[in-house]
Amino acid sequence: MTEENPKSKKQYWDLLSHLLDDPTRSARDIGKKMNSYRQMVWRKKKELEDDNVIWGYTAVIDDSKLNHIIYIILMKTKPMSRGLADLLIRRITKGEPSKQSVRLTNICYVNGEYDWVMKLSAPDHATARRYYDTIRLLYDEYLLEKPVMIDVNFCLVSEGKTNPEIEKLYEFIPG
Repeated sequence: MTEENPKSKKQYWDLLSHLLDDPTRSARDIGKKMNSYRQMVWRKKKELEDDNVIWGYTAVIDDSKLNHIIYIILMKTKPMSRGLADLLIRRITKGEPSKQSVRLTNICYVNGEYDWVMKLSAPDHATARRYYDTIRLLYDEYLLEKPVMIDVNFCLVSEGKTNPEIEKLYEFIPG
């Protein structure tokens, strides 16, 4: 992301804000909202894509409407090694989770009590459990302890988008 001047930097942030709000909006519409022009929007958007500031565009899916369950797997591993990195990269780039009917939505290498946080969607507990067992077997030599798998009751925010049915949170109040 080139930063010619403060105005240009602000334009990048404004553009990112509009794309996060609705990536399907046209360059012309975004330009109007930014008090700019379509060509500038297209050029800056292309620069952000070329610099991998923007990795891609996606739809935010309500997995519960597809009768899928969201799970989070937490893993503690030994320090990062070439073997662990190779295994992770290979499995992700080869689409291994989807071959097991799992939609991997996030995997993050983190600091804290756990080293890895995986978020995934599966059609049922049996499918999720098979995926979890696969993780345990494949990553065994890198694990410090058995991974933890939890299922998610409700997402208030997903991929930066507020759940349009956020009021359903009240359904979890006991009594």
